[in-house]
Amino acid sequence: MTRLSKLLLICVIMFFAACTDSYVYNGYVSIPQQKWHADSVVSFTVPITDTLSYFNLFVNLRNTSDYPYQNLYLFIDIAAPNGAAIRDTFECYLADEHGKWLGKGRHGLYDNRFMYREKVRFGTTGDYRVSLQQGMRTDELKGISEVGFRVELATTK
Repeated sequence: MTRLSKLLLICVIMFFAACTDSYVYNGYVSIPQQKWHADSVVSFTVPITDTLSYFNLFVNLRNTSDYPYQNLYLFIDIAAPNGAAIRDTFECYLADEHGKWLGKGRHGLYDNRFMYREKVRFGTTGDYRVSLQQGMRTDELKGISEVGFRVELATTK
């Protein structure tokens, strides 16, 4: 191996070692038969140990081309370990106005990541309970294969 090849190899290894993912939680729940029932709540337990840093919160969705709508309304509940709670209605656009899917993917399965909240600071340490429920006014929402929630360390920029 030449000196230049060794140097290049070391640089590549250092680059990939420096590219660590900044998430503190990343969870998914599969939706049985890709049919999300209106009374079905998807829940995540998010352990938080840092109350000084800021975090970005994301909703991750995987949909199939069988999904019949352009958007998806979600009810999001977050309960803190100290009993404090919030509830939001959150809209996610899965397709544009022409019906083209916006997520990454092909062959009928698309990944989407939606910024739910930016630069959030948690008030207390412990396990936070995050619950998501579809709010599309249909008993059986077809075409949603997985629902996820992600917490990332926010950049200071």
